[in-house]
Amino acid sequence: MSRPHEDLEHHTLTDHRDGGPAIALASASWWAIEVAHVAAGRAAAAVAAYETLIEKARTSAAAGREAVVLRSHDHRRVIVLLRLDGHEAFRHLRAAWDDHHLLAQRHAVAESRSLALYRLAVSGDPTIDPASSDALAFEHIRSGAEPAAGISAPLAAAPGFRSAFVFHTDDDGGSAIVYRFAHVEQIEAFRKSPDLSVVHAVRTFDLRAG
Repeated sequence: MSRPHEDLEHHTLTDHRDGGPAIALASASWWAIEVAHVAAGRAAAAVAAYETLIEKARTSAAAGREAVVLRSHDHRRVIVLLRLDGHEAFRHLRAAWDDHHLLAQRHAVAESRSLALYRLAVSGDPTIDPASSDALAFEHIRSGAEPAAGISAPLAAAPGFRSAFVFHTDDDGGSAIVYRFAHVEQIEAFRKSPDLSVVHAVRTFDLRAG
């Protein structure tokens, strides 16, 4: 049964059921990524708020295309990936999300958040499917840390490897990686990092449809 949520201020009707279509992430595409560190017990509220913001991007100047909402297994992180046309669309998105923003000030949902624009490089199978039994993990690599290229190079030979989505900022401000392996244990054996979060694909969107 549908669980629609209406944002009364912006009149956006959003269906908050988990799932969504399998989507393919294309190399060289632009993606906005927001990472929210959420207060205990507030992950579901953060996911719902982001889903509403993503639906608004369907018809806004930000012109969102595909999107993925990830939630960490410990429910302390919500990560949003939204494909955009580039810098101008990102500027509109940042303004819209900052204006609306849901998070620390209004609803005490998030403890902190960061939003940046990245260019994507894909290794392996380019799809993310909420129905898949594969394991996912997310790592945010800050500027000055180990280069993402050094991490991604040996991935193809790692046991259980399915794909890696490596996102780079164009100002060398950092990188983000979404790992996809057959099993969680294989990700954790490959990559031991305090910034690694095992995540679940709560929802995917194809904003070009409908």
